This record gives sequence, C-alpha cells and structure tokens, in this order.
Amino acid sequence: MVGSGLDKVLVVDDEPAIVDLMELYLKADYEMIRAYNGKEALEKARSEKPSVIILDVMMPDMNGYEVCKVLKTSVETQFIPIIMVTALSGKDEKIKGLESGADEFLSKPVNRLELVTRVKSLTRIKHLQDRILAERNYAYQCIDVAGVLMLVVDREQKINLINRTGNEVLGYDEFELIGQNMFNVLVPQEERTKEIEKFNDIIEKKVDPPHLYERKILKKDGGTIIVSWSESPIYDNDGDIEALICSGKDITELRMKDDLLLNLNEMKERFTDMLDQGLMGPVTEIQDHVRVLLEKETEAENIVYIEKIMQNISHMTETLKNTSAYLDQHLEDEI
Repeated sequence: MVGSGLDKVLVVDDEPAIVDLMELYLKADYEMIRAYNGKEALEKARSEKPSVIILDVMMPDMNGYEVCKVLKTSVETQFIPIIMVTALSGKDEKIKGLESGADEFLSKPVNRLELVTRVKSLTRIKHLQDRILAERNYAYQCIDVAGVLMLVVDREQKINLINRTGNEVLGYDEFELIGQNMFNVLVPQEERTKEIEKFNDIIEKKVDPPHLYERKILKKDGGTIIVSWSESPIYDNDGDIEALICSGKDITELRMKDDLLLNLNEMKERFTDMLDQGLMGPVTEIQDHVRVLLEKETEAENIVYIEKIMQNISHMTETLKNTSAYLDQHLEDEI
C-alpha cells in the first residue's frame, strides 16, 4: 500500500501471529509495516517514518525498552509515538517503559477497541507535532536567511541560536558561538558589567526591553562594529522570561559616514569663518580704499594701474565666493 496516503503504523513483535492480528485490527485505516526484531524495528522506523509504533516488550535480540530508548534519543525518530505491548502487568514494568520514553501501554491480549482508540489518538498528536515542527523549522529558516544579525540568548547568558548573517558579520563558523556566553565573546570589556546588569534586569522583568538602541559588538578578529540593536523576550509556560531574541543591523558604515559629514561640515564652517573674517573683510576694505584713490587720482597713468588693482581684487573676491559655494555643494552631495 505504498503511496496510499494513509498514516503508517509500524508493528514490532517476534511472533508473526501477533503482527498478523495487529494488522487485521488496523489495516482498514492505516498502512501497516512489519518488523520482527529490535534491529529491524530501528531500520524500519528510520526508513519508513511511521506515525505510530506498536512495540512488543519481550524480544530476543533487543527488548522493547532498549528499542524505545534508542528511538526516543534519535533526532530522526524522537517524536514518533510508541505504544508498548506487554504480557507483564506490574507497576515496575510500566515505570521502566515510561523511563525509556514510551507514550502508551497495552496489555496482552490486546483489546481491539482499545488499540484502535490509542492509535487514533496518538496519530492525531503526531500530526499536531509535525505541524508545530514544520512551523518551527520555517521560523528558523526565516531567521537564518534574515538580512540582520539574530541570536537567542538564554537566562544563563548562553547563545542558543545565531543565524547565518550573524556568523558572517561576526566572522564565526556555523556552530562556533553556540553555548558561548554572549557577554564574554560579543561585548567589549569596558561595557560588559553594564550590559550584564541590563540583561539581568530584563530577565527578572525589572525593566522592559529597550525597543531600539545602538551598541558595540565584538567580532572574532577583535574588531568592533556598531549595531542598531533590539531585544524581545521569550516566555515559558509560567510567564517567566526564559530567553531573549536579539537582533542587530550593522550600521558601522553609516556612522562612519555621519562622522565624515560632521567633519566636513566643521571644515566648511571654519573655512566660511576664515573667508568672512580673515579674507573677505580685508579684501573689501582694500577695495574701498582703492576706489577712493581712483576717485582722487588725476594722472592717467596712475588711473590705469588703480583700475588693474580693482580688477584683480574683483577676481579674488569672485574666487573666494566660488570656493565657498563649491564646499556647500560638495557637502550636499555627500549627504
């Protein structure tokens, strides 16, 4: 029934007759997969990815508890619900099953209605888990491809997650920052104490996280960048903050440009002051004196010289004005 679209149920028992009986009970609504020992069960669970596993406890090579423990500690199979079936009814056996990760128990001989009900219930739970995992994975993908640095920091100040952009901006390999103390690796020494106090106040809900502010972040090579930083809390079931989602945009170049524009503006103001006070004033005064001389002079030869001086002064004045206008235009172009 490959490709039937039905949920898959893996039945594991070393007695073929028991497997046949389980299949008889369930085959109308599920695609059945068989396994007759622990090793085969592990292989089928990984390759077939069933929605539910019905697992016998008493098997010769690996017992059901051992198989269950392996399945529940594997990333590939940890979320598959497991029903353990046993002929033993003691309390200790159920405790042992729970410790190995079993989700449900059935006693032999298995009641058909009870089996169908348990499988249906666990299948519904598996669907819900799959949807939650898909949404979580989608969220992680969105974080990973985000164009800004993003990381998750837990209450112990450890980095639980950092996206691809964050690693690239800071110069780290993919998993290099995971588990590291954020303040030890990303915050400059002189700002560390203040930032830790701020972090603890947010975690303890003494203050609200700042919406947006600028801070320095250390790179792996020891350099620093300036980021536009924000923090958002992640709450646990009790309403306590268990972690912060931090995001930052590298604005180092923008701040460098701002500093450059500020310096240019200061230079322009100083030059303008120099023109007004150091050059334009004296030039205007000389121009006035020369104009008086021209009015009083009667000799034709002297008048020619004075007129040439007036022309040169006019050229100098025009040059100074053009220089000031050029600086104004250059500053506007930079902005």
